[in-house]
Amino acid sequence: MRHAAFVPPAALVLAACAMPGETPPTVTAGTTVVTVTALYRERIMLPPGHVLTVRVEDVSLADAQARVLAESSETLAGAPPYAVTLGFPTAQIDPRHTYAVRAEIRDPAGALVFTTDTRHAVLTQGAPASAEIVLKSVR
Repeated sequence: MRHAAFVPPAALVLAACAMPGETPPTVTAGTTVVTVTALYRERIMLPPGHVLTVRVEDVSLADAQARVLAESSETLAGAPPYAVTLGFPTAQIDPRHTYAVRAEIRDPAGALVFTTDTRHAVLTQGAPASAEIVLKSVR
């Protein structure tokens, strides 16, 4: 009976930590999920038709093009930040390799408007499975 008094406060704390309206990604055995939050600092709303593309890439080899493990492209609706979840087979991950996420926003004609200008490591070598990317304007 003494321990029952601690359950309601603990339940309230856990309930307060939950994010309303967000559903966690479906994860199956053998699937790795990377979550990315992409935003830009400019105080503008992009016109309709702009597309955000986010990729998880193997950036281990300096003298070779990065290998894409997962990619998501979606037409933007609303203001940033934009949340993206990418899933792919865990078997594609080599713990000795380095992985990074990158993002870009293109206008309806395909011209680059915003892009990643720094590396955002994920998954291996102590890096998390999530990243917050601040996109930079391309001028």
